[in-house]
Amino acid sequence: MYEFTVPGISCGGCAKTITRILGELDANARIEIDVATKHVKVETSQPREAVVARLSEAGFDPA
Repeated sequence: MYEFTVPGISCGGCAKTITRILGELDANARIEIDVATKHVKVETSQPREAVVARLSEAGFDPA
């Protein structure tokens, strides 16, 4: 499981967008997002670099 702090998360809409884009990367991914702490957990078969790239492309650069 990968864990990230994503400063760009500001609302539930951001969480939905992140869930959608990571779901497109891996339909079987398990994604947990805490908007209050800006924390994202992703369990996926994809490499960490692919997850980071996908988040960054969508404007949600992980810290």
